[in-house]
Amino acid sequence: MEKKYDALLIPTGETSFGDRTFPVSTRAAELYRSGRFGCIFVTGGYNGLANIVPGKTINESEDTRNFLLEQGIPDRVIYTDSQSLDTLGNFTFPIVARLDRNPCLLDFEKMLLIGKEGHLWRVKDCAEKVLPLERIDYEAVPGEHNNGAIAKAYHKALMHALRHIKEPSPELAHEFLINNHPFYSEGWYNKSPSRRKVETMAVGLGWFLR
Repeated sequence: MEKKYDALLIPTGETSFGDRTFPVSTRAAELYRSGRFGCIFVTGGYNGLANIVPGKTINESEDTRNFLLEQGIPDRVIYTDSQSLDTLGNFTFPIVARLDRNPCLLDFEKMLLIGKEGHLWRVKDCAEKVLPLERIDYEAVPGEHNNGAIAKAYHKALMHALRHIKEPSPELAHEFLINNHPFYSEGWYNKSPSRRKVETMAVGLGWFLR
């Protein structure tokens, strides 16, 4: 018997840098049609380093939702949360700052998290700072996702900064984001993408040196 899940979880990012092929969402739609999933939960708003910025373009969760609707997925089974600007926030916001229309991620006993292979390695690290490990399974879709040396160094610095979180804690992870992560600082999107990248790497270096 095939395993059943309460939710199919999509941390957005596949459209951050202009890709409109939706490989993750296409696979998610295929999986949902198998009848093994209670709902699809799409989380993530904008990428803190992309040219796509709040207030000027549709957010990534809504973009993904629209694609899923085009694939025939019923609106009633799609939940979206667009508050997050980074991978870790994709998991903290739907719990700590849950929108009234949505269930809490912790309401789901079993979730399948799906993402691009080039993204999933860091998605997994972030998810496991927030969600109980036994509740999550993973499926990788072929594809890269901002997966160069700089991204890897930055992720290593982030995990170093979060080393005090020994067990999953949405509250501690969210507190770190709001107080320390540059993407959530006032006026962040008023800066050019190149300036944001420089400042992000400077912050990451500081985390690593702590």
